[in-house]
Amino acid sequence: MVSRSSSRVAAPPANPGWDLSPRLGQLLVIVGALAYGIIFTIVAALKYRWYGQGNDLLLHEQAIWNTTQGRIFEVTSFVHPSSLFGYDPYLIELLVVPLYALIPSVYLLFALQSAAIAIGGIAVWRIARDEGLLVLPSLILTLLYCAYPTVQYTALDAFRERSFGLCFFLWAMWAFRRERWRPFLICLVLLIICRLEAALLASLFGIYALLVGRRGRWAIVPLVLGLGYFFIGNFVFVPLVNQGQPVTYVYDYFSPLGTSMGEVVRTIVTHPLYTLDVSFTGAKVLYVVLLFLPTAGLATLAPKELIFGLPILGLNLVATKPELSNIRYWYSMLLVGPLVVATIVAVRRLQGRLPIVRRRPWLPLVPLLVCLVISQAVPRNPVVSLFLYREPAARLATADQIVAMIPPDARIAASSRLTPHLLRRYNYYYPLADQAVLPTLTYIAADVSGNSFDAPTSRAQLEALRSSPDWELILDRNGYQLFKRRGAP
Repeated sequence: MVSRSSSRVAAPPANPGWDLSPRLGQLLVIVGALAYGIIFTIVAALKYRWYGQGNDLLLHEQAIWNTTQGRIFEVTSFVHPSSLFGYDPYLIELLVVPLYALIPSVYLLFALQSAAIAIGGIAVWRIARDEGLLVLPSLILTLLYCAYPTVQYTALDAFRERSFGLCFFLWAMWAFRRERWRPFLICLVLLIICRLEAALLASLFGIYALLVGRRGRWAIVPLVLGLGYFFIGNFVFVPLVNQGQPVTYVYDYFSPLGTSMGEVVRTIVTHPLYTLDVSFTGAKVLYVVLLFLPTAGLATLAPKELIFGLPILGLNLVATKPELSNIRYWYSMLLVGPLVVATIVAVRRLQGRLPIVRRRPWLPLVPLLVCLVISQAVPRNPVVSLFLYREPAARLATADQIVAMIPPDARIAASSRLTPHLLRRYNYYYPLADQAVLPTLTYIAADVSGNSFDAPTSRAQLEALRSSPDWELILDRNGYQLFKRRGAP
């Protein structure tokens, strides 16, 4: 247990009759982690097989696959940036490249992501036990982490570096609380290289160290490494890769606050009322409620641990893109770590301060379990949703037919759910963000039943394709349309 004077591990109390033995608890955690990793790998694979994965999966797999072919992190989905490094210096994915070179399969990516999340659960167990909690409460808090809606949604989504960041954060926290410098430094660096916002999260270990009475390297190194990586990545590395141009997602996420990270920050600081006016919505209040719901609000009793989430939560609340303030999306994944650790600390704090909780250590866990169950329904559990709302067999058969009809070396553009099944060097998202590539394409596969063509510009693009003498419609079935350039082999 971390305090201002000491960070030594608290001695767990003797187990009462209703509790489990530590050995059995540890065995359950290991078996549970293995089962969790296997189950979510299988379910993620099913989601892929049922055409439930989106274009982001292709973006990451294409970058990794191209790197194994000597084209370092090359991507083509949106034409610009032409490198995944142009979005963010995802250095963590460089560690995946050797494994992917040995097993070049999208299923490997699902397995790695599920394994990272499962291993993070073991860290939660250890933190809870080190905090002095009994075995059964520690198991329930580990379940809280595994069943967190955002964690489950992300586990079933495309290959997300935030999944690894969450795992490294939890193990860094465990090592920090044990004062084990080398494991802490390794996990800190791995967390930092996951993505730029993870580096910002990592830098907060320096502030946290000061709050709990640490000095020296525990405070200085996280601040220097985390903030240094964040600023160099944002203001030097990414602009250099993009030849001085900002990444397009800045426009989408924070418009109309600015067209670069510097402009967004300047607007927030100098025009706070304007920022509040353009970014605040009732949906964001609901977002915060749903974010804290699985913890039954207990996380708010440990404000020191919650400081880790302030930068990312602030960005999510300021952003005008609604997905950032929706717990079903991966943008909140790194917030789960601070929330779970804060809940662990809060439960221990209640046991130390309230006699009734000291006599009945399970008491705070009752509302926590109730809220965790409620959080599986609001929003609906992603595993349940996958099986309830999977694509009809006829559409799956048509999608498989389209994939089989397109040659492996063709230059193509395809709708979001089709692109992950069409891994190749030249694969662009359709509708095209940059129509300059249109003359170079041989095939275009469009899911016209989706919402990709709701926007007038996208609909106009599709209508122009249908009426063009350069293209012929060679398949039109079950909401899918496949076009081929006339005269192409």
